[in-house]
Amino acid sequence: MKISRQFDIKSGVHTMQLMDDGKLAVIDVKNDFRIYDLDEYKLLDGFKSNLPANVLYINNMAISSDGKYLSLYDKEKKEVTVFDNIKRSFFFDIASHPGGVETVAFTLDNKYLITGGMEGRLYMWSVATGKKVDTLSHHYDSVSAISSNDNGRWIATAGYDKVIKVFNRSFRKNHYKLISHQEPVTTVNFLSSQRLLSTDKEGTILIWDVVKSSVISRLPKFDAHITAVCFDKEEKFLYVAGLGGMVGLYDLQEEKLLKIDFLKQLAGITQMHYCDERRLLIFGLSNGHIPIYDLNAPEEEFLDFMKQKDFSSCYTLAESNPLLHYSEVYESLENLFDKAYSHATLLLRQQKTAEAKELLKHFNATSAKRLIIQKLFNDFALFGTFLNAVNKNKYMMAYSLAEEHTALKETAEYEKMEEEWNKILLVIRKIINDKSAEEKIKQLFKPFMGIPGKNLIIKSLYSNRSVFILFRKHLMEKDYFNAFKLVQGHPFLEEFDEYAKLVKIGRIFKDKTLATFNDGSYYDAVKLCDILVYFPEQKEFSEGLKTKANIYAETMQYFAEKKFSAVYNMIEEHPYLEDAKITKEIEEGFLKYYEKAEAYAANGNVSAVKKVMDKFSKIKSKMPSIYHLVKVAYWAQIELAAQAKQSDSALQNAFSRYQKTFGYESMLEDLLKSIQKNRSLKISFDVSATKSYSGSVDALPLSLFE
Repeated sequence: MKISRQFDIKSGVHTMQLMDDGKLAVIDVKNDFRIYDLDEYKLLDGFKSNLPANVLYINNMAISSDGKYLSLYDKEKKEVTVFDNIKRSFFFDIASHPGGVETVAFTLDNKYLITGGMEGRLYMWSVATGKKVDTLSHHYDSVSAISSNDNGRWIATAGYDKVIKVFNRSFRKNHYKLISHQEPVTTVNFLSSQRLLSTDKEGTILIWDVVKSSVISRLPKFDAHITAVCFDKEEKFLYVAGLGGMVGLYDLQEEKLLKIDFLKQLAGITQMHYCDERRLLIFGLSNGHIPIYDLNAPEEEFLDFMKQKDFSSCYTLAESNPLLHYSEVYESLENLFDKAYSHATLLLRQQKTAEAKELLKHFNATSAKRLIIQKLFNDFALFGTFLNAVNKNKYMMAYSLAEEHTALKETAEYEKMEEEWNKILLVIRKIINDKSAEEKIKQLFKPFMGIPGKNLIIKSLYSNRSVFILFRKHLMEKDYFNAFKLVQGHPFLEEFDEYAKLVKIGRIFKDKTLATFNDGSYYDAVKLCDILVYFPEQKEFSEGLKTKANIYAETMQYFAEKKFSAVYNMIEEHPYLEDAKITKEIEEGFLKYYEKAEAYAANGNVSAVKKVMDKFSKIKSKMPSIYHLVKVAYWAQIELAAQAKQSDSALQNAFSRYQKTFGYESMLEDLLKSIQKNRSLKISFDVSATKSYSGSVDALPLSLFE
């Protein structure tokens, strides 16, 4: 595939972000910033930060998706600098990682910045206040990747310790540890339905069920150090970039590798993004190039070849670009082939072989179609013999030829035999209860005696006539349970049209049940699941959906009764409830209060925190979040007291009171180190003193310095 457009900068691309307004933001390795217009492909804006040059392939810089904030990195000071891109001014600095920062990321709601250090510590910072508002579960080695889901509530982190940790901000007790990678993890990305996609340095690609902390599937290995991945909104295609410049293409829904060398870049790939609106695949390279591929362009080229009837070039293009196999233009070409094939079949029935060859010659250049065409002509070499057998009612010979030369099954003659067989079955169904009709049944079946497939039905009807009668009775009474039970003991019933209709009913029931569930009629969905479970093909689906429907119904009942504590408990226990409309609304309501209280906590105001969060203080599942806000307020109180130069004994007492209430936390040591930059304060921590506070929020003091 050819590059459609390309931007070039002098230094390697460190960080890229497709912004909400469709523009492309870029930070190069020298900490210089640029914004590009992807409509007119031109540079719109930018600035030089004058910070020291950074290092490529380390994710220690980031851009918020709204373009308002940049997280830059000063390698010499080992500090993160957050830049307000609207005011064009430095907002706040982060110097909490003494070993340096390895990874940073804005949450997708742009409300928080998460920093991961070389020492494995992870902190969350409020973009609104510039204050530290959380510490996440740390890794035992450098942090290598950070990601959040669309609403910013779920956060995934990964490290060189080969472990992935997932945290739910709404319910602080929900921490998930995902362990399977044998090499350092390089990327983590949330998929729909509480799933996560992760990659590592050896090219392993895993899809996880986060809540179960288990691997759902392993995609075919990429066999390269993966530096970046991206996928479309529908999660249909996955693009995987390697350190050496190779780009692989996967079908994410079918979980298969389509092409390991879909594209090849001439420099290392540091960044990769997919633009859904324009179908653009954009790369940031170590040499400063930003190549852009328009994925619509190959379809236009394909269409031009079609218009010229150069079908060989069409298929050659599709072989080099598997995306075309999923396009409308490729479907159009396949429809053309199907029509030509059907017409050629009619010509071969008329012994017009030369005309049939002429009709299909445009498709003969590709190996796949050539094999199909060759088989068609080989099969029809015996059409005369087949036709003669049909006309003389030598059905056993005709069916035998059709089994070996399958193209003959697509002829009108074969359909004629099948129609006759079905008419016979229809007559027999009407007279099967009549014991005096045995001789008539025998004569009706005579032309089809000895034919594989047909013979089984004939023999079964003779020996198990009563079973077939009972089977039909169950169907008429819609007794699906006993109908399938009968089939289980008498597999010959699967050969009848009645069984095919029964399976079709099950699929119709499945669609109806799912539609009922999606409409929010959960009790009705449960009733339909109780019927659907009788269909073996749908049993697993019906049992799973019934469980979900009962949970949704119970949650909605709690909501109707205004038992919000129970609703929150249900969401905590069953995270997929987050996708329900009502639970989205109440959770968004909670977060509004939480973020307001968070601003008070950043200034050490415990009283205001308690007041704002009072309506949630008796909800068990939300209490850990409120405790955490008080902790944040206490941290702020200690920081403010240190800045106000309070005595060592006052600070020591504050640390002691905190530890007696909440136990030892690594955050205490980080806080102490921050204070020790300006004064020599000594604190002894008891690292074995781990505890979880379980008292009431009201019992917590308003200040550690009272």
